[in-house]
Amino acid sequence: MLEEKVVDMIPLKEKLGLLNPEPSTCTIFMVPDELRSLKDNAYNPHSVSIGPYHYLNENLRDRNAHKLDYVLHLLHRAGDAVGTLDYCGKAIQTLGERVRACYAEDIINRLKEELVEMLVVDGCFIIELFHRQVIKQDTSLYDPIADNGSMVSRLRHDLLLLGNQIPFFVIQKLYDIIKEQAAKAEQAEQAEQAEQPQPQQPRPRFNIPPEYSLTSLALSFFLPGKDVKQGRIPPEPNHLLELLHKFWLLNSDQSRSGSGTLGFDLSASELRKAGIRFKRNDRGHLLDIKFTGNDGVIEIPPLSIGELELPLRNLIALEQFDFSYSPSETYPVTSYALMMKTLIRSSGDTELLRRKKIIISDSEGDEAVPNLIRDICQNVVFHENFYFHKLCVEVNEYRGSRCHWQKQKAIWSLRCHRYFAELKSDYFSSPWKVIAFLAGLVLLILTGLQTFYTVRSYYPH
Repeated sequence: MLEEKVVDMIPLKEKLGLLNPEPSTCTIFMVPDELRSLKDNAYNPHSVSIGPYHYLNENLRDRNAHKLDYVLHLLHRAGDAVGTLDYCGKAIQTLGERVRACYAEDIINRLKEELVEMLVVDGCFIIELFHRQVIKQDTSLYDPIADNGSMVSRLRHDLLLLGNQIPFFVIQKLYDIIKEQAAKAEQAEQAEQAEQPQPQQPRPRFNIPPEYSLTSLALSFFLPGKDVKQGRIPPEPNHLLELLHKFWLLNSDQSRSGSGTLGFDLSASELRKAGIRFKRNDRGHLLDIKFTGNDGVIEIPPLSIGELELPLRNLIALEQFDFSYSPSETYPVTSYALMMKTLIRSSGDTELLRRKKIIISDSEGDEAVPNLIRDICQNVVFHENFYFHKLCVEVNEYRGSRCHWQKQKAIWSLRCHRYFAELKSDYFSSPWKVIAFLAGLVLLILTGLQTFYTVRSYYPH
């Protein structure tokens, strides 16, 4: 009797992950095609490549000279450039396994030899960039990046792309080494100068004020003009994009999520007609949207379309496809995009919010903004645990109330404004119409006076 052949199921077990049941720790990945197909260049760097995914991009190779220049300056700030570089290389090499777990296995295998060098160069470049832009030492130093405002803006965009990241713990390790080496070099320099009769000019050092951590330094770079140190600083993130995500989430009201609604019932212009007003909130961050029921006012932080479109797309991709997020968590940036989609549905809504300085856009025409927001929301799965549930419910309930005096005041104020606008359009749009209106008004007054005196003559004193 022939023996029955045993089927080898090991290849299938490997594909299913049954031989390696540990959950995936990949936290840095390329954005999937369902989002990338809508706007591919929103997920690709244009000025600088960070990490392995775009390392071999020939269009960005010529930018490496700027990166190496930044790295060299940072090493000199630490004192012993050669010794500091050796420390950095050894430290990153010990993190090799932890780093590999953050990326897809195929890309790491292709760059096995260059991995440590790439991480040291990219990490040191990022630290020096933050130092120059936030601390602003050595202002006399020629810097083709810092002297070009549009280049700095493009770098902000590139450093917030999901597939253009290195692990945050790599940057933190390099930051700690540079800071420690710089402190030692400064102490040695002070001791040397104390023994010399003519002290020499001190060299520029990596001097970071004590109130700054690496996270607050990074946030100050990504949110210029905001005093991020006044907010709550999140714990160590996986990468820079997640740092911004955690900061916005940590510094907004997290107790208002729920299910049953996915935005406003009416658009901005319709809510305005219903007695709800809009106000720009300059104190808060992107997710810090508030509704004051006593006054019927929605306060919204400014949305700069040109500045925030790419970070919004990448933050949504992070929420949608990062498996480290629990299904029970809310997706705040995804919820924000959907809420703005329900708020801005037409050019009239854009025009209203632009007048309130809430929408800042360089695009042509007010119709471009709702189209862009609809495009951002395409192919996005919306979580049933809506982050702005409480706010939208409060606004919808306020709109349905009839006896609130602030609401009635806002409605009548809007009506009067519209009547005066129609009056101006009909009777004051040209000098001839003004003259005709004044002539008619004078004729009306004279006719009234004539009627008054005619009637009065029949009733003598």
